[in-house]
Amino acid sequence: MDPLLGFIIIVGVLIAAAFNYILNRASGSDPEDFQVGPPQLGIRCDCFLNTLIIGSILVLALSASSYIFETRTELHIVGFIAFIIITAAGIYGRTIRHREWRELGEILERAVPKPPDHPYPESFDILIEDEDEEYD
Repeated sequence: MDPLLGFIIIVGVLIAAAFNYILNRASGSDPEDFQVGPPQLGIRCDCFLNTLIIGSILVLALSASSYIFETRTELHIVGFIAFIIITAAGIYGRTIRHREWRELGEILERAVPKPPDHPYPESFDILIEDEDEEYD
């Protein structure tokens, strides 16, 4: 393989790994974003399979440009190493995000006092005055 093409592949793998890390870190997402069904069930759809997507796309791109490799074995080795590096970066980002969620939950438990068992009387009336209501 030409050294220039090797350098381009290395840079591409590093960019894809950084993107997969940032994508799976997803600092703006909350655990509730992945809630499936009622909250009482506690089912979340936040699996680690999402970390495989970028690595798979890069391996497909490498296989589409397989003519730049001298042997098929070289293609397999480069593809496997690229896939492992990109997927590991995504898994690392995902574990950091889960750790941040755990820490935030612990901080909120310490900072926010627990509500009393019965904060309200058994029955109470709510009066709503609607100013926009038209009378005939």
